[in-house]
Amino acid sequence: MRALAIAHKGTEALAASEIKNLIGSEAYPKDSCVVFDAGFMDLCKAAYISQSVRRVICILQEFTLEKKESFLSQLQQAVENSEIEEWLSPEKTFRAVCESEFAIAQDAEAEAGSFIIEKIKKKKSYTQKVSLDSPDVTAYVFSSGKNCFLGIDLCGFDLSKRDYKVFTTSADIKGTIAYSLLLMAGYDSKKALLDPFCGSGPIPIEAAFKPTSSLNHFRRENFAFLKLKGHIPPDINALLEKLEKPAEKRRIFAYDSHLNYIKSAKKNAKIAGVNKSIEFSRIEAEWLDTKFSKGEIDIIASRPPYSKYEMKKTQALYDSLFYSAQYILSEKGKIALLSANPGMLIKSAEKNNFKASEEKEFWQGNMKLHALVFTKSKKST
Repeated sequence: MRALAIAHKGTEALAASEIKNLIGSEAYPKDSCVVFDAGFMDLCKAAYISQSVRRVICILQEFTLEKKESFLSQLQQAVENSEIEEWLSPEKTFRAVCESEFAIAQDAEAEAGSFIIEKIKKKKSYTQKVSLDSPDVTAYVFSSGKNCFLGIDLCGFDLSKRDYKVFTTSADIKGTIAYSLLLMAGYDSKKALLDPFCGSGPIPIEAAFKPTSSLNHFRRENFAFLKLKGHIPPDINALLEKLEKPAEKRRIFAYDSHLNYIKSAKKNAKIAGVNKSIEFSRIEAEWLDTKFSKGEIDIIASRPPYSKYEMKKTQALYDSLFYSAQYILSEKGKIALLSANPGMLIKSAEKNNFKASEEKEFWQGNMKLHALVFTKSKKST
């Protein structure tokens, strides 16, 4: 089957690497998504345990947009050329969802729904039932750049929304963004991880999940693929249960200078069921080198605070972070940071013998975040 995994803009290559790691399929990055081929059970597996993607779609048709004005006409043709009727029946309800930059979503959804209903009438001679609240089948239309897709949603909800995120801060990032940063840093469960500005805890919590599937364990019954009778194995729940792995011993440290943030992170981690895998502590960045032995940390991953109204204070904070990192970070260790102002991070890094080895732009909705990976420069060794 041809499949689509929708990702945040800028994280496509990282999402592709995760898909390959999870199910062994080569995935090819496109604009805000990746495409790959896999069996239906592997698609369900990817939807269930992926941490970097927002949604997984079974592709029925894909087309290249000729011009914005032709979007709806090309969509209609895609519906006509698809075999969407094989996913529907008189007993099933459906709805159409559209995520597109070329059309008003509600208008496009109504049009797509009409195209599908008309095709069913013509092909199967019955009127397809619609349910906007809890459909059995969701026809999903996604377009970004010139890439357009029509398919069946296997999720039924936005995977980037985490159930554990009950206590939040103003600088929060989505779990999918946090996990993408961990992928960029090359994190695995054998490495010691530190988030010195943990906020409400998305980075350490996402790290504690990897590589278990408990992230979606408590909302398993909400997955859309479980409603696709006739397409799923009868023992799919037993198969999903096998994906659950026992928690491994981790070395994850969630630190912050704000006590309220530490309390929020602890509560979120407890909701997630991973609080025993994380060590929480209130500490200033300038004292980090007193908490660890030399070279004890393999990866520092965080979103440092930033204020354009306190530039000197912010720069001093970054200086303290990289100064401490000289001591606590292993020689081949990495620092992966998210920032709206990468220049300040680079300045502090160079002052303390670190170099930026990689930089990407992550988009969380309309907000652009620079993701940078720093390594020790040769003169620091």
